[in-house]
Amino acid sequence: MTVTTEHRRLRLDLVGHLSRSAMLSDPSVAAALAVVDRHHYAPAVYRVDQRGRMGEMLVATDPAHRRSYLEAVYSDEAIVTQVSPTGIPTSSSTQPGVMAVMLEALRLRPGMDVLEIGTGTGYNAALLCAIVGDEHVTSVDIDPTLVDDAITALAETGFAPTVVAADGLGGWPVRSPYDRVIATCSVRRVPTAWLAQTRPGGIVLANLSYGVVALAVEADGSGEGRFLPQVAAFIEARPADGPTGPTSGEMVARCTDDPMPGAPARPEDVELLTARDSEFFWQLGEPSVSSCTMLPDDGEIHCLVDSATGSWARVENLTSGVTVAQGGPRRIWDAVVTWCRRWEAAGRPAHDRLGLTVTADGAHEVWVDEPGSAHRWRLS
Repeated sequence: MTVTTEHRRLRLDLVGHLSRSAMLSDPSVAAALAVVDRHHYAPAVYRVDQRGRMGEMLVATDPAHRRSYLEAVYSDEAIVTQVSPTGIPTSSSTQPGVMAVMLEALRLRPGMDVLEIGTGTGYNAALLCAIVGDEHVTSVDIDPTLVDDAITALAETGFAPTVVAADGLGGWPVRSPYDRVIATCSVRRVPTAWLAQTRPGGIVLANLSYGVVALAVEADGSGEGRFLPQVAAFIEARPADGPTGPTSGEMVARCTDDPMPGAPARPEDVELLTARDSEFFWQLGEPSVSSCTMLPDDGEIHCLVDSATGSWARVENLTSGVTVAQGGPRRIWDAVVTWCRRWEAAGRPAHDRLGLTVTADGAHEVWVDEPGSAHRWRLS
């Protein structure tokens, strides 16, 4: 079997899998996935273990990697395509199932003007071109190298969207207004520029925490909408010199190198921290706080670090009891627990019961079920 035959079969198998798994139902999105080759946009990918650590790089041109490379590229998995010198992922191609769900949520039609934030490999831009037309797609990425590689890959596969190297948090006003804005990177808050550059009645699709929210844009420049049922965790929008936020190793070091003794804490709060859907909620409230967990033989240790202030918390849930030590200018354990208790008081809502309102001046409010709910909170 030639590589051409093999990748065509794997591509169509992927489309079939997405259709059977109910992630894909829109004929225009299915047609785009069926004709755009993903491997052209990822000449090398990295193996990732279950703990998210980077492993071997698989190169398309290496005969020894051919089968593993194609299986990785045409799996329903995100693939890491660029890492920093310290091994942190800085660019990836989104899981195809998530891409399908997001593209369908945009309710695209030929001729719509679309702004994509986060060009990455260029694959999603190619799918957009296949649906709405090349001249209607603008894609922005902060990394000039990624932009150059994406432009080359797009041209080689017959697509010619407008692709620019710029800070996507500011959108791209040159070609605004847009009917749709889609971000393939995570943000802590939805930039007002995205709303301002979208026509009334348009949609802004953004990733906060590990959820995707579809905001319907109003004439006054505000946006409002629900989080999609599909979860998604994207690489955070970053400055040109690297990713934001600490690595797991840095979090562990920050929390464990300080000998500060822990004070007794409520076991109920630790249960809330780790409960299903809780992390999604508290990270909406505290988006600069990252967490990781260690599992010693006698229990678990949770490390929390605030990248904005350098504050940290070490939560030890051991057989000897629960203790919390905190350091830095903010008591981030107290802040996280406040959000956890709000989630508990609201009935532990699943993430897709939540919605978001963003005003034209950038104020954010998260709510449960409906915008006028009694359970709603301002996000700072």
